[in-house]
Amino acid sequence: MSAKSIMLCFQLVESQMSDDDVLNKLKGVPEECLPGPFIDVITRNYGKSQGYMVVGMSEDGSHVTIRMYPKGLVTVDVQRLDEEDSVPDNKQTAFVKNMEMRLKKYFGDLCKYSRSVLGQIRRGEVCPYFSSGDDLLSEYRPIKLVWEKESKWQNIKIYHSEEFGNILCLDDDLMIGESDLIYTQTLLGIGRNDFKDKTVLILGGGDGGLLYELLKMEPRHVLMVEIDEEVISACSTYMKEVCHGVMDKFEGPNYKIQIGDCMDVLRESIASGRKFDYVINDLTEFLVGADNYYTYDLETSSHSLEFSMKILNEGGKYLSRGNSLLAKAYTDKFEANVRALQLEFRRYEANVPSFQETYCLYEVWKP
Repeated sequence: MSAKSIMLCFQLVESQMSDDDVLNKLKGVPEECLPGPFIDVITRNYGKSQGYMVVGMSEDGSHVTIRMYPKGLVTVDVQRLDEEDSVPDNKQTAFVKNMEMRLKKYFGDLCKYSRSVLGQIRRGEVCPYFSSGDDLLSEYRPIKLVWEKESKWQNIKIYHSEEFGNILCLDDDLMIGESDLIYTQTLLGIGRNDFKDKTVLILGGGDGGLLYELLKMEPRHVLMVEIDEEVISACSTYMKEVCHGVMDKFEGPNYKIQIGDCMDVLRESIASGRKFDYVINDLTEFLVGADNYYTYDLETSSHSLEFSMKILNEGGKYLSRGNSLLAKAYTDKFEANVRALQLEFRRYEANVPSFQETYCLYEVWKP
């Protein structure tokens, strides 16, 4: 079962109708939106400063809320139950448009114009919406939930999309899809960076994509530090197009997967003098376990950047995921942190299929 919300908006002419006339007009709106019969219709007059409200509920539990504000603004919110997806995906816009046209005809000369959302917001077992970098919602259809688990650290979901393959989401933030090799290639700087016989530290990277691509380039050794073993398990099972079985074993001739907090590894490497040629930041935007290391006295707001610079060999590189090109606050802050450390950097951009937006990734040089 799912519930679908429709949001319509109309601008009516400010008229001289009495309160009773206005309420009677609004009272007829539910029948234009949903097939009856209606078991209850509630009307309220909140006065000139607040306007009017009408709520109607049909026998199947669907309901319509009509709100008329001062100066003639009318919003109509329809929430209908749809147990069998009676309106096909390719008919959603037409369904809403037809409803909007019926109401415009019903309001007649009172209606100056309409400004409606030509779609239906779905609510139910699977939420098909993900936020972009600038907090806009994108709908992914058709999509189904393949697997979900609440780990010690975060909520983990694997969805399947016909367009993007399986998709990994952590705390409902889209991480990577099977369609997104361009993300991994751009972060690694394939064609720009030479990993042969180099030492590499991956911060995060639980989907296994970075490790898989790196091992093809014959590094001397790769250490991948992932805090959540459940992410590795989920991706090893459901994200084979990304990791290709590389995480079936936690250690090989030239790599090791370590379960733990990467900030502890960074701190320990600083203390021991261990160095790497590359450090790759593939951590989530909102770090899990962050309370454990926010007490350090840093020059910037980026722990991973400052710690990584301390363990890079001269001429080494810090490769970092960024955020959407439109997430200006995030990218500006990251770049300000790099400049504060007087480091040279370069930003690269990639259109990542499952993200449905342009994504920024960074290379920072150790002098």
